[in-house]
Amino acid sequence: MIKENCMMKIEKMFMLVLFFGSLMHQGTSLPHHPYRTTLQDKLRSRLEIEIALLTPDPKSFPLAHWIDQPLDHFNAYVNESWKQRYFVNDTFFNGSGPVFLCCGGEGPAFKPIVAVTGDVHCGLMMTLAKKHGALVFAVEHRYYGLSVPVPDLSTENLQWLSTSQALEDLANFIAQQIEAHSLTAANKWVTWGGSYPGMVAGWMRLKYPHLVHASVASSAPLRAVLNYQGFNDVVAQSLSKDHVGGSQHCLDAVKTAFSSLGSQLGQGLMRRRMETKFNVCHLSKNPLDLANNRKLFMEVAAEVFPIQGNDQSCQQTACNIAKVCRVMLDASLGDPLDRLAALNNELRAGECLDASFEDSMVGLIDTTLAENVDDRARVWFYQTCTEYGFYQTCDPSSQCPFTSSPWMNTLESWTDQCKIAYNINPDQVEAGVQASNIRYGGDRPAGSRILFVNAEIDPWNAASVLVSPNKGEPELFVRGASHHQWTHPPKSTDTPEVIKVRLDIADQLSKWLLEEDSSMKNKNKIFQS
Repeated sequence: MIKENCMMKIEKMFMLVLFFGSLMHQGTSLPHHPYRTTLQDKLRSRLEIEIALLTPDPKSFPLAHWIDQPLDHFNAYVNESWKQRYFVNDTFFNGSGPVFLCCGGEGPAFKPIVAVTGDVHCGLMMTLAKKHGALVFAVEHRYYGLSVPVPDLSTENLQWLSTSQALEDLANFIAQQIEAHSLTAANKWVTWGGSYPGMVAGWMRLKYPHLVHASVASSAPLRAVLNYQGFNDVVAQSLSKDHVGGSQHCLDAVKTAFSSLGSQLGQGLMRRRMETKFNVCHLSKNPLDLANNRKLFMEVAAEVFPIQGNDQSCQQTACNIAKVCRVMLDASLGDPLDRLAALNNELRAGECLDASFEDSMVGLIDTTLAENVDDRARVWFYQTCTEYGFYQTCDPSSQCPFTSSPWMNTLESWTDQCKIAYNINPDQVEAGVQASNIRYGGDRPAGSRILFVNAEIDPWNAASVLVSPNKGEPELFVRGASHHQWTHPPKSTDTPEVIKVRLDIADQLSKWLLEEDSSMKNKNKIFQS
């Protein structure tokens, strides 16, 4: 049990989470790139190093617990099992309250603090846990963090990585905890998560209504999309929004810069100029002469725009839309292409821009388990190839503000990487996307007591539930907010819209916790043989 003195000891850490949360949450959401470390990842890492130096010794944090799970829930002939990591906080629980479950996802390994502050996915959950006297669990997703069921990441060993298996893990977890804690139907389970964990949270209620009473699914792109043009469409729309510091002039400058960049890559002499202007690594090798390197270069150059993690109160250099737009509209820096180069070079702080496609693929084809548990490029990209797609193309027919001529960021350029990494062909990728939408209902799930909350400044909202499917599945849309911004612990700089949506979520949850399910009265008997 976490005692009151434990809570006091971690107060300093909690304040650090509040202060640095705006950038930390970007690394625990669906990644901008499915396997490569982006500029925003590096910027976040610099802050996390600073946080680590200030963090007190976490000896009083909750201890990790482990639960046995079947390797394959759907094949009785596979008898292996593995251990899944979770954390528990019963500080507020008086025996009669609900049970709140923070769902893990594709992000970094859970830290013990997740069961105290909720970290960036479940901060609101922890606030409401105290109000409702809830028992709290936080459970890692299989194959992520320390919850890895296999000795390596060979394609053969990735066959048990799927959302369906992960949902069964959570169902089994709930069944075991009901017995272990002598829980009853009065202890209503509520699942929580943001981004992919939000997808998992919503689907737990959809698929297991006899176990889960309600769900809050934040910024959850439930509709699998093969060619995800919508991602960069929302990027363009966000850059033009004046209430977050953007403008049509800013968007036009970005489009002009990337159009110029594309035209400069057609000939050798101009490529040399771009390599120098953007401080591209390995200049002596003429890296932009290779087509795959040019594609990667254009992707990396676009990473300076922090749309899904936009925080209007951030203090770092060019850390939000308003700040990058100031640079892109600063005529003293030259033309829009000069401004884009200046923005890239400033944010990289002297580091060269790595445009080596070959180097970027190293982590994707590496089947070993890296010592750094958060450095497993193969894992999430495998799920995109087998279940979701989400390939962020820049097609000429879309609103994408980046380089579409020459047209290099194509759907084929993404699915080809599935073939390289896992020998999964494009037809199989497309079939996996279709199967996911058939299995879960896409952005029109037929469930109840699932609250979908989405943000305006979030490229993932294009695949999310933006229209309430029915009265039992309400939807909230947060103007000016970024990717599940309301799920992290509250800050003094939170916008009125973020503050209000937290109150709206709390109000809806309170109403749902008063509702009874007659079918749930004998929940404890469900698991009896």
